[in-house]
Amino acid sequence: MYLTLVTVLCVFVAIAGIVVSVIHEPPTWAVVVGVVAGFALSAALLQTAAFADIAQSSVGSWSVRLASFAGVEALLTLTAVQRGRTAEN
Repeated sequence: MYLTLVTVLCVFVAIAGIVVSVIHEPPTWAVVVGVVAGFALSAALLQTAAFADIAQSSVGSWSVRLASFAGVEALLTLTAVQRGRTAEN
């Protein structure tokens, strides 16, 4: 049950992050930094005791990784777009 819930939530986060990134077209640096930071975040999360069951499952661990990548990239994309709009004004 716990694995299914986390996997479904991670899929929703990943889809939302991908949609935000596609709509706002992030710069290349945001994609690279998002992947590196997402990998570091997912590795740290999967090392914790709370995610021990999920780390044992390949579907669960990859869903956490994908959600981390997409979430970090979406946040960087929104930050870059906001700074670009501020610089234009």
